[in-house]
Amino acid sequence: MLTNTKENLSFPTPNDNSGPVECVASQSESNRQYTHQIHLLKVANELSDSIAEMTELEPALKLVAYAIKSEVGFGTCVSLIEEMEGNLQVWVDSDRKESRYCYVLPDNAIERTVLDTGRGIAVNPLELPLNVSLLPLQNYPLLIIIPINHNHKELGILYAFSQQQTSLPSYIFEFLEQIARRIGIATANWYGLQESRYKTKKLKVLHTIMSEAVNRDNDINRVIQIAAEEIAQSMDVSRVIMGLLNEERQMIEIVSATAEYPNNWAESLDCRFPGGDTRHMEAFFTGKPVVVRDGMRDSRCSHFAKEMGLYSSITVPIMYKGKRIGIIYADNSDYRTYPDMQVEFLNVVANQLGLAVTNNRQFEHIKMLAVTDGLTGLHTRQYFNERYMDEYRLSARHNFSLCLIMIDVDDFKKINDTYGHIAGDNVLVSVARMIKKQVRISDVVARYGGEEIIILLPQTGLAQGKVIAERIRKGFHKLPYSFSITASIGVAALPEQSVEPEELLMLADDAMYRAKNEGKDQIRIGLKKIK
Repeated sequence: MLTNTKENLSFPTPNDNSGPVECVASQSESNRQYTHQIHLLKVANELSDSIAEMTELEPALKLVAYAIKSEVGFGTCVSLIEEMEGNLQVWVDSDRKESRYCYVLPDNAIERTVLDTGRGIAVNPLELPLNVSLLPLQNYPLLIIIPINHNHKELGILYAFSQQQTSLPSYIFEFLEQIARRIGIATANWYGLQESRYKTKKLKVLHTIMSEAVNRDNDINRVIQIAAEEIAQSMDVSRVIMGLLNEERQMIEIVSATAEYPNNWAESLDCRFPGGDTRHMEAFFTGKPVVVRDGMRDSRCSHFAKEMGLYSSITVPIMYKGKRIGIIYADNSDYRTYPDMQVEFLNVVANQLGLAVTNNRQFEHIKMLAVTDGLTGLHTRQYFNERYMDEYRLSARHNFSLCLIMIDVDDFKKINDTYGHIAGDNVLVSVARMIKKQVRISDVVARYGGEEIIILLPQTGLAQGKVIAERIRKGFHKLPYSFSITASIGVAALPEQSVEPEELLMLADDAMYRAKNEGKDQIRIGLKKIK
């Protein structure tokens, strides 16, 4: 085994005769090595200056590999230690196209010895039974393994290798050690820069999310979409998908995505039964991020990995005070490791989104209470008045149709007096549910008085309004009560009745009272200004 010494490091060569000619040759070789040593010192200094000016680590490592190849003819591989699991990840390999792949470092590996002792070694793996963790390098007759450290912290390993079984002068070994020290400084600086960048990115993303969230004019889905775009850009990932938990269905419903995803995958995100992708279930169960480094082989997502182009990912639960709210998938189309700072960054964003979604839901609930009748669940008269004026102005401007239906439950006081107020309340609730089933989602149904209900039908003419009114009148006959429940109904509409908004309301109200006075359980049309 070759070791790090001040003498030339070499393998024994046959027919090593000595004599005057050899002495002259030896002196000439010594001069050449001295000149080469001085040159390498200069190269190392220039390389240090160049690396110091670079802000990205991978180009710096590629520059190191190029310099080693150019100056001493060795191939180069640089592997850095993963922060989370302590495995090694290949960043640069001059003799192979693959990079950024990971490998485990067993306790009995020769690399482990190098890291533990802090000293580099030169070996011939073909002659000595060595446990070299980076398997492709076991086939070289000359392999140099040097630890990459900084401030007593293990950062990785510099491998240099050659297909030639040749001597290794000590100054070349020292040159490689100097390069390893420079890599250690560059790596530590890059980690520090990354941490600073992520702090800045984190603050920017959080500021953007909260700025959007506090704007009450913004829908929460817009806030989530902006958050997804910010995460994708900040983390440089292939795709960010965000979903919210539908508590009734216990399914994740996708709200936003920065790239396409399979529909059958989205439809499989059940939170009760394990499907093809269980990352969200683990994230919810543990309350912690789920990191996948090899999606094709990870049982949690391998079922959909190929279809999704999923090779690595971070899945983070969106929660608030232990309550499950949603999920963030940050997926990559390559094998990638995720430093602690990235996982923490995504976790902080998820926490802020949990707060934003919760606040938005509470605000929407309060807003709903302000415009919703507490008994029937219909809109309030105030809300109706606001919507009515908006729709009336829109209809007048664009010559759209607009219809009003006024409904009064017949003999409601008699129901209360005979069966009690609780029964009367139950009747109103049943009536409200029945009416809402007869109209569109875009229509406005409001409780206008005690037992009076008004319906606003945008872009609906008088003829259509009469059909809907008749459907509602018959719906009263089908209510599930032992006693009869009927209603008197009035209808008025634009443009058939060309009047001001207050007059249109009066026409519908007057028609309803005529229906009541003329026998109840009837429909009447407003009489004024029929075209």
